[in-house]
Amino acid sequence: MTRSRLGLSLLAGVALGLGSAAAQPPPAPPPPIAEAPGAAPDQWPLLSGQVIAFGLTPRGDVDGVILADGTEAHLPPHLGPALLRAVRVGDQVAIRGLRAYAVPVVQAVSITDNATGQTVIDTGPPGPGMAPFPPFPGPAAPMTAAGRVRFALYGPRGDLNGAMLEDGTQLHLPPPEAAAEAAMLAPGAMVSASGFGLATPYGRVIEAQQLFPAPRP
Repeated sequence: MTRSRLGLSLLAGVALGLGSAAAQPPPAPPPPIAEAPGAAPDQWPLLSGQVIAFGLTPRGDVDGVILADGTEAHLPPHLGPALLRAVRVGDQVAIRGLRAYAVPVVQAVSITDNATGQTVIDTGPPGPGMAPFPPFPGPAAPMTAAGRVRFALYGPRGDLNGAMLEDGTQLHLPPPEAAAEAAMLAPGAMVSASGFGLATPYGRVIEAQQLFPAPRP
């Protein structure tokens, strides 16, 4: 009988101990990545230049800027509306971010317009229901373009994915197809393209289905 009562007492003590441990508050979560040393935008390398165009995705979203020297600075498309409010074509901008080693591409952390003084900062994915809808001008339609390539275009990771013609039209292809047609997407090449495109307030963009060498004028 004594053993039974002792056993019950021990079990009750264990249960009380477990209950007490469970009642303890959980440890504080680690600080967010944005607070880590060196994560502030001004800790990233600085690049400056003049904006000659906004980068466009094949569906017409604005995903960055293109500078006069051909450098592309990419931001997530959900920041396109903020970028359009802050930056104007022709303005000088200061860009903070990670530059690719072999191609003129920057994964931008921030873009500041020197004239307006406004800055767009990439703080990561937006919260649920918080992302503004990017400007989407409508369904794509059959479209063609021909002319001289001004700049090759690249994705945020530095993969060749198209070209910008001298008239400002942006051509896009999937990276494997673009790599296979690299000679026609090189600066100075004459190219003719057909596919489905959009004429947006920020320029024309075509998702090219076919590319052909174009005759020189």
